[in-house]
Amino acid sequence: MHYFRSSSEYYSSIAHIYDKMYEDIYWTIAKQQIKLTIEKHVPSITGLNVIDIGGGTGYWSLWALKKGAKVVFVEPAQKMFEQARIKISKEMGMELRNVHIEFINCSAEDLDSFLRLEENFDVIFLLGDVLSYVDNLEKTMENISRAAKKGALVFGTVDNYFSYVKDVISYGSWRDYRYLANRRKLPIGSEFGTFEARAFEPAEIENTFEDYGFKVVELTALASMQSVELSIKYGKYFVFEAEHLFFVAKKV
Repeated sequence: MHYFRSSSEYYSSIAHIYDKMYEDIYWTIAKQQIKLTIEKHVPSITGLNVIDIGGGTGYWSLWALKKGAKVVFVEPAQKMFEQARIKISKEMGMELRNVHIEFINCSAEDLDSFLRLEENFDVIFLLGDVLSYVDNLEKTMENISRAAKKGALVFGTVDNYFSYVKDVISYGSWRDYRYLANRRKLPIGSEFGTFEARAFEPAEIENTFEDYGFKVVELTALASMQSVELSIKYGKYFVFEAEHLFFVAKKV
């Protein structure tokens, strides 16, 4: 199996099949859970400035655009970026007339080299496990903090450290466990290849955002049950078991 040096290389290699890979029941529930949670915290996104960091093939940017938001789409993987432009252009009009979107092909760490970060954004999406995949978490968080207005909301997902521990116990070795314990990372991926990603404990999410001027106002398991209603109701009880954590943070 091929090992990719970065998540961007991996996702560029699967960009042409990425959307098909995320159409199963788990991701259907996950997307609906995220939408309902966003709508709970932001009843109307119309006219708001949204930045979608690590936007993949554009799913969440397209959703926000259709609801009337002004969107900056950021994606480091070149082929994912290209897929997003094609998808959004097709859905919103080939020339994107009267559509408020800017496309930026860069990493979260380099965002300040491409965009003026002056507390411009009302809503920030980190919905592709962005913090698990970045190379420099501190620089990424600095950029997020600089981009967020006071009161801005961040919606994001990350890989769960305790899910990694469970996988190591089930399928790995003591060497794997020591590596995870020391570096907080493991190789992940699919049959198409692997790359190294970082996992977070629930408390790490809260502490990380607090360090950069945010307060985590919601932290739950993503798609922890077999329906979106049950996942929303009981997800907070499964933050030590779920594969992914879903969080909402507010700039204070």
